[in-house]
Amino acid sequence: MKNLLFWALVGASIGVFLNVLNVQFPKPIGIGIISLIVIGIGCYHMYILFWTKNVNLVEGYVKKRIKHPYYALTKALVHKQFERAEQYAEQLEKGYAEAKKLALVHIYIEQGELEEAEHVANDIQNEKARYYNQALIALLRGQEDRFENLKQKVKKHTFCYVLEAEREFRNGDQKEAERYGKLAISTSRGLQRYVLVRSLENQQNHPNRRTFF
Repeated sequence: MKNLLFWALVGASIGVFLNVLNVQFPKPIGIGIISLIVIGIGCYHMYILFWTKNVNLVEGYVKKRIKHPYYALTKALVHKQFERAEQYAEQLEKGYAEAKKLALVHIYIEQGELEEAEHVANDIQNEKARYYNQALIALLRGQEDRFENLKQKVKKHTFCYVLEAEREFRNGDQKEAERYGKLAISTSRGLQRYVLVRSLENQQNHPNRRTFF
């Protein structure tokens, strides 16, 4: 609803701007032009968040919106600033309930608080995201059968590759972990790709590394 309202305001602003410049169009053409501009702007945001492989482009997008708790949270997570990330998670509005849960699970896992992580993970509404986080928690607990069962339910290639990378990392096979890590990154796009790439870079120098990504 907020997004629709935002783009409606953008369209109205464009209309006012054209009117100030005394640009005259037949009404149907004017509406069509404004609609195309609004759609184009919307597609640009969608491209960055979901489709691009350009990590630097996404990073710039996040930095420009860093005052919003969601993007501040995202940046804090990839830089392993968990206390700060938890503060930003608490600032998220109701419309970001799922994002808050996902962030808290990640934070609890990194802090070794697996019971807290599981409690939040069980409440995630998106099935693939829930199965993914439950599988990761099972892996960290050494519950191989449960891990395998949950991984089969995830299905999405990127998430499965991440889980395989985490398993190989836990088993001490760095070469295989890196292979699956590269597969995860190669199949990811947009904000997800940014998170994976930057998280991996920061994990490699983390003194108390618990996970591959």
